[in-house]
Amino acid sequence: MKAYHTLVTGDSGGGKTSLCRELHLEAPYVSVWINHTAERVPDGRSRADAKTVRSPSALRQAVDGGHTALNYRTTDAHEAIQAARSVGWYQTDEPLQIIVDEASGVMPDGCDDDNPLKRCLHQDRDRGVRAVVVTQDPSDLDYTPLKNVKYWAWCGAWSTFHDGFIRYFNIPRDELPGEPHAYTVFDKRMSVLYCGETQEAYA
Repeated sequence: MKAYHTLVTGDSGGGKTSLCRELHLEAPYVSVWINHTAERVPDGRSRADAKTVRSPSALRQAVDGGHTALNYRTTDAHEAIQAARSVGWYQTDEPLQIIVDEASGVMPDGCDDDNPLKRCLHQDRDRGVRAVVVTQDPSDLDYTPLKNVKYWAWCGAWSTFHDGFIRYFNIPRDELPGEPHAYTVFDKRMSVLYCGETQEAYA
């Protein structure tokens, strides 16, 4: 069973987090949001199959209990990612999704090879674990694992500071969205796969 990694990028206020909330709640399998920034993530009070957890053991119990949208509140994103990876390796029937917002502080350029997010991108696709990595600036991330990302989602209009990595990654400017909460999904060759808008319910 294979899963495919996704990079979500774009300016602040462009709709990245709204898109990720939609991916989190609409996933037809277990999704773990690594909430190291105190982001507003749906929990059990707003959705029956959602739950907030704060430890590896609580994560495993929640998955065993049938919860599928998990808000992992943590101050140690690396520990939480490793815990989610471990749970995902034993989900034999369906993938497990890991969402990491503000990923530049989690997998910075030049990070060690034992970085859990970097290892996830390199090793876990064939084990049924897919990562959704979110950042304003992909050039802040370690480059080598980004080669394993299959989909790029660009949210909102681009800004001047994006110019460098638009050129570096050969992203077609004419295909980028022009308004907040609009998004375009590209494949690895930067061909457009889909254009859409994030839903207001997830804003």
